[in-house]
Amino acid sequence: MRFRLLLLVASLAGCTDASRTAREFDAQRDGQIGALIARDTPQSLATASLLLNFKTNPESQALIDRAVSMAPARAEIIYVQWRECAFHKCADAEKIIERLKAIDPDNGLAWLPELNAAKEGKSEAEVTRLLARIGATRGLTLYWNSLIAMMADALRENGASIGAPASNPRLVGSVVTAIGVLAAVGIPPLQSLGKACRLDQFDQPGRRAACEAMTARLMESDTVIMQGLGLSIQEKWWPEGGAERERLRAQRRQFDYLMFESSRERVLHMNRDWAVRLEAMRNFRREQDVERAMLIFYHEPLERPVNWKSPYPRRD
Repeated sequence: MRFRLLLLVASLAGCTDASRTAREFDAQRDGQIGALIARDTPQSLATASLLLNFKTNPESQALIDRAVSMAPARAEIIYVQWRECAFHKCADAEKIIERLKAIDPDNGLAWLPELNAAKEGKSEAEVTRLLARIGATRGLTLYWNSLIAMMADALRENGASIGAPASNPRLVGSVVTAIGVLAAVGIPPLQSLGKACRLDQFDQPGRRAACEAMTARLMESDTVIMQGLGLSIQEKWWPEGGAERERLRAQRRQFDYLMFESSRERVLHMNRDWAVRLEAMRNFRREQDVERAMLIFYHEPLERPVNWKSPYPRRD
């Protein structure tokens, strides 16, 4: 779904009146941010901080810190605080990640900074331990659905969203803005997961078992990007043409089917379709469950038809 949604972001931006200048765009964004700050709720402040981060403004850190102080048990807002702290290289990163562990110990991403440090320090035993620790969680969670819903609701209260043409329904523009901003700043670097689980790393004691546990948790994560990473890591463990690699490729084709067919753009029904999608985001933790909800709404099968071909390169 992410690929199609980001294409929609680009297409909506492309439809904007060509005469709109960068200064006008900035003024609209600054007006949005000012209104969100004035509302002074955890949701509005977190949304304002994300919009400012899109502008790479260090004021965003102060806003997200205030949001966390107002809602100290909201894991998704603490997650945003961590990502913004990492972006601005603030001094409190370790303290923030410890708070996230305390609030949501089942989020495997909370152990990612330690894994990165162990990998950089070439502490292979510690890398294995941390992979196993991640493998004991529920999954690696970006809080994607809940953050998109939070931002979309906050932006809808402000009016038409940044970069959305005046003719675009307010709901659609708000969700699209939220997706574009969160995709830009909300995903941490994930390279260490793949590097630690290459075949040439399996001579480390316990590494393969730890990697198998970690990739199983990737498959239970809340976003398609995490699930796709899990498949990519596992595919490299098996020879081309082997039964296990073919099973993983079939699973990827099913993921492609869900993502592509659930993201169809029905111009005459856009507002209704996005309202259904946003409601599903409020109700489900996993992005894949939102995709399934959309296929049910469209009266389409949940399983990939035999003759369905993936539109993505080198999938079939």
